[in-house]
Amino acid sequence: MRRLLGIALIAGMAWSGAGGAGVARAAGYSALTLPLVSGGERPDLLIAQRTIERSWGPSEDSVYVEFDVPEWRSEGAALALSAAVPGLGQAYAGDRRRGLWFALAEAAGWTVRQIHRQRGRELRDDAARYAGVPTDSTSKWSFTRWARETQADPTELEGLYAADRDVFYDLIASDPRYLGGWEGSSVDARTYFGELRRTSDARLRTARYAGVVLWINHVAAAVEALRAARLQNLPLTPNTGLKVRSGWHAGSPSVRAMIERKF
Repeated sequence: MRRLLGIALIAGMAWSGAGGAGVARAAGYSALTLPLVSGGERPDLLIAQRTIERSWGPSEDSVYVEFDVPEWRSEGAALALSAAVPGLGQAYAGDRRRGLWFALAEAAGWTVRQIHRQRGRELRDDAARYAGVPTDSTSKWSFTRWARETQADPTELEGLYAADRDVFYDLIASDPRYLGGWEGSSVDARTYFGELRRTSDARLRTARYAGVVLWINHVAAAVEALRAARLQNLPLTPNTGLKVRSGWHAGSPSVRAMIERKF
């Protein structure tokens, strides 16, 4: 809730009829009325300033008016809400329609991310099960078979399998040097295994892209919520204007200039 203070400053002047000395007439004016005319046939403009000090709190007169603005929305709160949950800041600022779009984008992003991430992991597990454990000589791909076919030492490959299985599976799926490790040195087996791995990689890559889109949605929603709160508060911001009124007072012409600050 924001508390605003309205202030009206009134300046006035009056002079007597022709032929006499100009006399400032203060009687009948409010406490803020300032004399602007001093003696002589031609009035001289006097500039005066009065400083008014008041502690913050309820006012007892009609010049200072304190009131609450229930429509006011904190821009920082709107930004933080949509940064955490896209659409929530817009709802707080009163723009529910835009908030709904950000919320739907968030839900769609999480759905795509979870579906592709889960399917990618399932395909990766299927590929690993198809190839089998390479330390088992009966698996589709084994160290023993590869060493027999190539007359090479499998120690380095065994260390790679123990340290990083994803890199190991990528090698036996794509590098022709390791074709001998497949059962019957079958190209078809390696091709099927590689297809499973490539489909898995594509699914996981889509999941990562969805995660990036989710971050972008959070940032965009936060900025949009800030804008929505600012537009909501725009009609409530203070503005200053000058009003000039003329008339007669105690048989003499008078001019009253009033500076108003509206909220």
